[in-house]
Amino acid sequence: MKNKRHLFLSILLFAACSSTEVFRETTVETETPEAALRTAPFSRGVNFSGWFESFSAQGIPFTKYTEQDFADVKSLGADVVRLPIRMHSMTLGSPGYTIDPLLFKFLDRAVDWAEKHGLYLIIDNHSFDPESPTEDDIDKILLPVWAQVAERYKNRSDYIIYEILNEPHGISDKRWGEIQGMAIETIRKIDQKHAIMVGGSEWNSIEKLSALPEYTDPNLIYTFHFYDPFLFTHQGASWGEPLLVNLRDVPFPADKKRMPKTPAKLRGTWIEGSLLHSYTKDASLSKLYATLDKPVAFSRKRNVPVFCGEFGVYMIQSPPDDRVKWYEIVTAALDRRNISRTSWDYYGGFGIFNDESGGDFNADLNVGVVRAMGFTPPPQQSAQKEPLKSGFVIYDDYPTRGHSIGTWGQGDFSLYDTVAAKGEFAIRWGNAGRYEAFWIAFDRIRDFSHLAEEGYCLEFMARTRDSLSFDIRFVNPESANSIPWRMRYSIDENHIPPDGKWHTIRIPLKDMREHGAWVSAKQEWLNPEGKFAWNNVRQMEFVPEEGDLKNRTIWFDEIKITSALPVDH
Repeated sequence: MKNKRHLFLSILLFAACSSTEVFRETTVETETPEAALRTAPFSRGVNFSGWFESFSAQGIPFTKYTEQDFADVKSLGADVVRLPIRMHSMTLGSPGYTIDPLLFKFLDRAVDWAEKHGLYLIIDNHSFDPESPTEDDIDKILLPVWAQVAERYKNRSDYIIYEILNEPHGISDKRWGEIQGMAIETIRKIDQKHAIMVGGSEWNSIEKLSALPEYTDPNLIYTFHFYDPFLFTHQGASWGEPLLVNLRDVPFPADKKRMPKTPAKLRGTWIEGSLLHSYTKDASLSKLYATLDKPVAFSRKRNVPVFCGEFGVYMIQSPPDDRVKWYEIVTAALDRRNISRTSWDYYGGFGIFNDESGGDFNADLNVGVVRAMGFTPPPQQSAQKEPLKSGFVIYDDYPTRGHSIGTWGQGDFSLYDTVAAKGEFAIRWGNAGRYEAFWIAFDRIRDFSHLAEEGYCLEFMARTRDSLSFDIRFVNPESANSIPWRMRYSIDENHIPPDGKWHTIRIPLKDMREHGAWVSAKQEWLNPEGKFAWNNVRQMEFVPEEGDLKNRTIWFDEIKITSALPVDH
């Protein structure tokens, strides 16, 4: 591809712009770049992360997304949803690696909703560990898994697309090319209809597209991920590069006047070197554009469509206005190059809401980010944080809308055990080590102050055959302005006898006692100071605080907040 020159206004003028509108008019890529000659059948969308990424089908928080989310995304102007699924964790194990029928039960619903609303759905095999290399023998599970998925969806509409594996890494280009070719062949023996998405190694690197074999299948889409410059897009992240949790306020594009000082914990690291020397180049628009020219060159050379499956900026510690600028620049660059895309993510730390936990589509969207991505947000209402005035259901067969349930640790956990007190399902939890919890997070900060004052109770049904004890606690959020103080109540066999029968337990909120706080950012324990705030509750947790639950199991059902008088204890 021929060399091209990109002209820009000076960084000084850029930095002086105080509004997104001024920025939008003055900072442009002034020469039209070459574009991919072929494109995917869709143009733009989002990733529905955190939905099918649990470590078993039994842990899928199915109500985290509903049909309304598909309708909402469509209303923004999206035409595709990428659905990450930890498929390999949802099998019954070797030798057959049979997929848990529960995964298909839930995935069928997602497919139905996507088709109903005219959205392409990328079934993304998100079975990867970012800190462990992709195994050279991953074909032993990859192939039987895709055979089952292809068999399940071979007769569905053209809206369905298969993505073989998210971000393979630590495996040779040659071996990954062979395995991916085998997966293509496995799918095509069953399904000749649906498009298949393939990608290079090293976390779907742009640089590794050209290392892929020249597959002969005519219905492939080639994917890559884009998070440049990494220091900007991942500042504050607590995974992958643990040091980045201490980094904040890195600007984009680079601006010497606004560069943060190197935090004390990062001095002497590669991050200090980047901040002082290489970041100016890494964050330049010319480098960004040159990088995005590479998949175009690949597309034109092989005459294949290319797709950016992930791109985004972590919201927690990045400058908000610069985050908007990054999305606007990258989205426009992808559009000009005829490259379709799905941002990472919808809810979550890279998401399109004002808070990483999400919120109300009509009140909590980050309008600047949404517009920068080329979407059209609905008019936003003024969200009022008011005290809860009545009880509500948290779990009855499924977590109710607005509640996410998950676990910490390696214990046994299922959201969908069929031995239920009422209805279809119950929660099963057991064999957990000390401090290994299952939690219920509220998608929005909740104000329980009125409920606590008026004598409301946490109510649930439980059964066990084992003598056990654990704590139930409510927790304030952890942030720069909030300490995660805890309010707890201890449960033992006096509350839940080990008789295998269902019992109803009601815990008055006013009977709970403050426990202290564990501040993750500082790895520090704080003793109680009487500062727990009932008007600022992020989640509730079930945790064996004083011992463990090894070889012991308990079932829960009908979890709710209620004002009803006790009927069974």
